[in-house]
Amino acid sequence: MPASGSDPIRILAVDDSVTIRETLALLIEAQPDMELVGSAASGHEAVRRAGELQPDIVLMDIHMPDLDGIQATWLVSSRAPHGAVIMVTSEERIDFLQKAMSAGAQGYVLKPFGNGAQLFQTIREVHGRSSARRMQVAGGAPLDSRLRPRIGKRIVVLSPKGGVGSTTIAVSLALLLREHAQNAVALFDADFLAGDTTLQLDLRPERTVLDLVPHIDALDARLIDQVMAHHRNGLQVLARPTNPEQAEVLTAEYVRTVLGSLAQMYDEVVIDTVLTYDDRMLAVLDLADLYVITVTPHLGTLRSARHFLHIAKTLGYPADRMQFVLNRASHLAGLSTDDIATLLGTHDILHVPTGGPEVTQSVNEGRPLVLYQPKSPVARALQTLATKVRQRVAS
Repeated sequence: MPASGSDPIRILAVDDSVTIRETLALLIEAQPDMELVGSAASGHEAVRRAGELQPDIVLMDIHMPDLDGIQATWLVSSRAPHGAVIMVTSEERIDFLQKAMSAGAQGYVLKPFGNGAQLFQTIREVHGRSSARRMQVAGGAPLDSRLRPRIGKRIVVLSPKGGVGSTTIAVSLALLLREHAQNAVALFDADFLAGDTTLQLDLRPERTVLDLVPHIDALDARLIDQVMAHHRNGLQVLARPTNPEQAEVLTAEYVRTVLGSLAQMYDEVVIDTVLTYDDRMLAVLDLADLYVITVTPHLGTLRSARHFLHIAKTLGYPADRMQFVLNRASHLAGLSTDDIATLLGTHDILHVPTGGPEVTQSVNEGRPLVLYQPKSPVARALQTLATKVRQRVAS
């Protein structure tokens, strides 16, 4: 029983079986401290409903036809960051459970439910742990009011291949978002092995993302503030590990937790990353509100981008959240704009002209073009990109 005046535990039930959903409804509605706020019959529906309802608990069937429970758990964690997922399965298989926990699930229950005793116990335990952790993160320190219920927008900048200028795009975008709107903006260097965002900003951070590892279960705004590097225009940067071998300790769950905390502190979080398909980078992609995909007029790069779009569709990333940037667009190398649009499946591609030596010099000197040469053709194109990004994440 909940304490007098306390709110019931709000539950979303996800299962492709009508019978199971009806059984869960009957069991939950009989509990005075629980409320069934909705149900979903598929993984994609679960992600959408979780975003709409913001439940405390999501009961997630592990097997569904369109998007299985493990993939859906990744996505639910970004749409309902304060909710906790409990996997529901008829098979007590260790490999399933390990994958579920890696995806962010905080418990599991077995079908059939019987009288529901084990189900209710698991719901109450997981909800208690989740609530305690939120209170620990949000309470105590003077700056913790900045860990807000409203979640800022997470913008991932990536490229299907290296060497196409995506880090310059990410750095410029973050600076412009901060410069024009005066929002609180963070830049997270999630290319943990070879990122150079701090190099392009002429920053020499004393701390990196690794300094948050000992505090991962109790992150607060003051801790994060101490780790961020501060650029003169107000942009704050979370640097990658100084040595690539140190990145091994950064798990997918760690990355999700850091991104969740950053999104509570900042209006926009720009994430510079390299495109891979390991659990750590999938965690970044799963939490994104917008994907800025940088390509060049090179057939190999464009084909790699098309492959990413296929993977993204399989993982349930919405196509309308993709923003393409054609970098070095002054030299199409025998390709037409129609050829590029056909390969990417859209004509909505923002062109950034070839910058030549001025871009290389700005990177080497840590003097971003958008700040020091704002009237250059490259800087003007990037300003247009920042405007489009602001409009898209606001919609």
